[in-house]
Formats: sequence, structure tokens, C-alpha cells
Amino acid sequence: MKEMANALQDIQLDDIRPYAQNTKTQREDLLIVEKLSEVDLSQVAIQTSFFTIAVCTQGNAQFMLNGVPCQVQAGDLFITFGRQTIDRFERSEDFQGSALFQSQEFVQESLMTMRYLWPYLVYLMRHPVMSLSPEERNIVRGDYQMLRVRLDQTQKVLSQELIQAILQVFYLDVCRMLELRVPREDQYNARTYNLFYHFMQILAAHYTTQREVAWYASQLSLTPKYMSEVVKNVTGRTVGQWISLMVVMEIKSLLRNTDMSIKQIAQRLNFSTQSFLGRYFKNNTGISPLDYRKRFSN
Repeated sequence: MKEMANALQDIQLDDIRPYAQNTKTQREDLLIVEKLSEVDLSQVAIQTSFFTIAVCTQGNAQFMLNGVPCQVQAGDLFITFGRQTIDRFERSEDFQGSALFQSQEFVQESLMTMRYLWPYLVYLMRHPVMSLSPEERNIVRGDYQMLRVRLDQTQKVLSQELIQAILQVFYLDVCRMLELRVPREDQYNARTYNLFYHFMQILAAHYTTQREVAWYASQLSLTPKYMSEVVKNVTGRTVGQWISLMVVMEIKSLLRNTDMSIKQIAQRLNFSTQSFLGRYFKNNTGISPLDYRKRFSN
């Protein structure tokens, strides 16, 4: 665990790997931990770099998530997103649980074709704990089991596609559970959530050609300042950050999954030059497109 200057410890997937059950396949981007009680989070404040879906099966735990008190007990589903801070973690002696840990990039790639779920996920950022009914626990348990079976298989043919499909079912199940218990007006009919939802629809359709905040604001007949304030209040990210996230996700996907040259990617995403795309990508990720491609070329 890499210690940070502000006394936080930055937790990577590799720090979780010793506790994972799917070590047979040694995936870099996806881990299942079936004995969550073995992962000790009580000593320090941590900042996660991954997406987590966890289920408490016994006992209870209390902690601070980004400074907000949270409590989970048996039967609760708990979701965290990357770059969140967990502190003051305390658990009962009989605490047990299991968790699915995914890299940010893997989640982003899985959700690229499921943008209609994003308002649900934004809601979960602010309401990370959900109590499950016995039927819902069985559904989650079934999703875990199906994913575990596929992860244990050594056959590589279409394995990535199968795992992503199972995860998409998992996400859909979680969002359906959320739909059944949260009043619709709290999710979508409130002006702020409604505005964010429409912004994401426009962004999904135009991010490959439009990167200016003012352009998106004009599509909603809003000022750029007001739209950015509303979107940030809902999601914690500004409009500009959402635009950059979408564009960078697309560049990463093309670098990982196609043989397109950097020049071809620049043309596809409406960058004036290959160098401009390279600077844009490095400013947002810290590495060049070529270095990123090399990292995932094996």
C-alpha cells in the first residue's frame, strides 16, 4: 500500500489480490474476495482506486466514507467508486462479507454501452448502502456465483466478453433493486437529476465531436456556469470533467481493443492533430497514448 503525504494510504487492486479467490486466472482488472473479514481496513484511512460491490453476510461494520458516516449490517449491499476515502473502519467480531473489486478502466469499459444506468450510479455515489430482501440476496448471490464460475475457467475464447456480459447483468440487477425502493422523483423528476440525465444523453451522442462546455450548455438552453454547478452538485464532477472522462474512456478503449493508429484515433475523435490528442490524453492520465497501449498489449 502506497502511503500518501496526508496520512492516507492509496489502495490498489494489487493490495487486495492476496485475499482474492480467483487467483487461478490472475486477472489484472477483476477480483472476488469471499472472506472480506480478512482484509484489515481498521488501522489507517485509505483511498481506493477501484470500484467495489460488497455484501455483508453477517455482523456489522461502521466507517466514514468521504467524511460521511456509513453503517452496514447483514443483508446490506455496499458500493464504492474509485477515489473515495474510507476511514475509522470498525466491525463486529462476527463480521463476514464478500466483495467484487474492479479496476476503474474495466468498469468504464463495461458501462460504455450502458449509459442509461449512469443516473442510478450517480445516486449510489450519494447512497452507497442498500438493504436487500431475501429474494434480492439470492439474486446477488447468483450473480456472484455465475461470475466466479467464469473467472475460474481457463478457456480464453470470448472470456472477456462473457465476463463483461455477466457484470452488465449484475449492474442491471442492482439498478433494478434501486428502482424498486427509491421514489422516482428522488432519482429523476427533481430538476437537478433530470438536467444531469439529459446532459448525459447529449454527451453520449456527441462526445466524439464536441468537447466545449458552452456547446453542451447551449443544447439545454443554460449558461455554462449554471450547468456546471448543477452537474457538480449531483455528481461531484464538473461538466468539463465528464466530457474529459468520456473522451479519455473512448481513447483507452480504442487503444486497448483496436489496431488503429494514434493518428486514426485523433481523426475519429475530432482532434486537429495527433500531437493534440497526445497532450490531451497525457494531461488527463499522466501517460502517453503509446505508453498506455504498451501497458495493455500483452
